[in-house]
This record gives sequence, structure tokens and C-alpha cells, in this order.
Amino acid sequence: MPRPPRKPILTDRSWVDHARCVGRTELFFAPLGERPETRARREAQARAMCFTCPVMLACRADARLNRESGFWGGESEEERAAAGFAPYSTTRRAVRAAASGD
Repeated sequence: MPRPPRKPILTDRSWVDHARCVGRTELFFAPLGERPETRARREAQARAMCFTCPVMLACRADARLNRESGFWGGESEEERAAAGFAPYSTTRRAVRAAASGD
């Protein structure tokens, strides 16, 4: 079944100005070839930052509705996929498996 065209659903992104992660993209997006244990540590740091962020829920909603890749609003791609919000473009087998319920 073809996917609908990608277009932002949330247009009010004023929450971004209040995010604690501004300028910290290295915590929220995996570098190529990242090892699983390194990813687990990076995502633990990202999650800790998210849980202290005043806009975590808005960030999560934006990421879910816009099918973002990376770590957003305290959730990994796999967690969003398991909740029914898989990223539109991904190469991770685990994300596809989570989205399909395997």
C-alpha cells in the first residue's frame, strides 16, 4: 500500500524555541555505523535530557505526526514505530519490525 505524501501536520513549532536540546543534535541522531552499545548510551543521555525538557510532549507529538527519524520527545524511532508512528524513511530493520508487530 503506498504511503501518503510526506507533509508536516503540525505547523506551530513555537515549542522548539524552548527545547533543552537546541544545539545538541549529536545526542538525538545516530552517526553512520553506530554500535548498539554506543547507541544505548547516547539514547540514555538523550532520554535524560528529554525528561527534564518543558516541551517534551509537544516534541513527541510533532515527531509522531510528522514521522520523524531520530530521538524525539523521549522516544526512539523503534518506540514511535511500536506506537504506530514509524518514520517515513528508514533503513533500520528493527523499526520496520516494530511497525509490523513482529
